[in-house]
Amino acid sequence: MKILANFDRKRLLPSAAALLLGLTLSACGPAPDGPPQRIVKGLPWQINSFEDGSSEVFGLRLGHTTLAEALEIIAKDSESAIVIDQQNHASLESYISHYKAGPLQGRLILVADIPASQLQQMIQNLEHGDYMASGARKLLPTDADWEIALQAPIASISFIPAINLDEDIIVNRFGQAATQLQSEEVDHFLYPDKGLDIALSEDGKEVLQYIAPRQFHKLSQPLLNNPRYQLADNK
Repeated sequence: MKILANFDRKRLLPSAAALLLGLTLSACGPAPDGPPQRIVKGLPWQINSFEDGSSEVFGLRLGHTTLAEALEIIAKDSESAIVIDQQNHASLESYISHYKAGPLQGRLILVADIPASQLQQMIQNLEHGDYMASGARKLLPTDADWEIALQAPIASISFIPAINLDEDIIVNRFGQAATQLQSEEVDHFLYPDKGLDIALSEDGKEVLQYIAPRQFHKLSQPLLNNPRYQLADNK
């Protein structure tokens, strides 16, 4: 899964834990000895799973909510393009640079579920595109192809929070991961029942990737097959 923008290097934010603690209390309802707390919705760990193997987060149901519906629900301003990475993998993505998940802020990427053959046809309809800093190509679909893309369901979501996370915050908010993978640069916390992969980086921003639980293998299998990663000591 590709990201449309380059992100700043990590800077320590001591208030992150305090902010998330406050959100925890707000999301839990009334305080024992005080006025009722406002119920906070739309938080990254508020994930609903369904019997058909789909899931919902940020008010979007993966595999069901269309790109048009998603953009209407969460953002009026977005940048959309066909992105082709250096391995020649293509996807149609909508990038929202300023997204609020409850009181949390971050960046959001929606990937449309478009068959590969149809996506290749969209690419063939275009003459040229721009290169991104990552080396990926970015192409703007034609008006006709964009109308088709808007009717496609959302296949996956990536959320890049503005605050920095650490392992304690991740486990406290999302629970213990079913599998935790480690490398020198990035650790991955895998939650197959939630359809969630959290990438924790020492030097860059954390990335939360959501996919329907029934398709979680698309996120997990490349990581499990990658020799760079090994199981964490506590798993």
